[in-house]
Amino acid sequence: VTGVQTCALPISSLDTIQDEMDNAWSPAEFGLLGAMDKIGMTATSMLWGRSLQLCNTKLLLVFGLTLNTLCTAIFGSLRSKGPMYAAKFLMGATQSLQGVWATVWTVSMAPPGQKTMWIGMGALSAGIGNGIGTAAAGFGTANGLPYAFAFQLQAACLALLGLLDRKSNV
Repeated sequence: VTGVQTCALPISSLDTIQDEMDNAWSPAEFGLLGAMDKIGMTATSMLWGRSLQLCNTKLLLVFGLTLNTLCTAIFGSLRSKGPMYAAKFLMGATQSLQGVWATVWTVSMAPPGQKTMWIGMGALSAGIGNGIGTAAAGFGTANGLPYAFAFQLQAACLALLGLLDRKSNV
């Protein structure tokens, strides 16, 4: 399992979510929904750091990627605020595991003179992933697809990458 995913709530999805949920969201509620993954990342990062010291790293990463994939796929089909908040929190919590592991791995494995560049490449890949996700959400909703499309597409890509990684490590 490699890489770090992002689960930002693309602004291009907000109008579609409002339409699909009969204008049930206030701006503050949307703000909280958009922040829930970051709250999950922050709240769980120290727990994952300790877990990575005590448990089998590969099993934890497989568990985290699997749970992230499920939460991402489920988020797109939810139409109730509470479960949507919970799914976004869990998406962030599982991404925190991958972020902590990736940072520790990079610092441990990068050549001494290139650590900063290697860490920067991780941030760059997250930005590219965010851009692709925002484009998928924007073009999808602009062409009449539900907001679920971008999240289900991300979940499918995560599942495919997880399967490819498992095949390469067998």
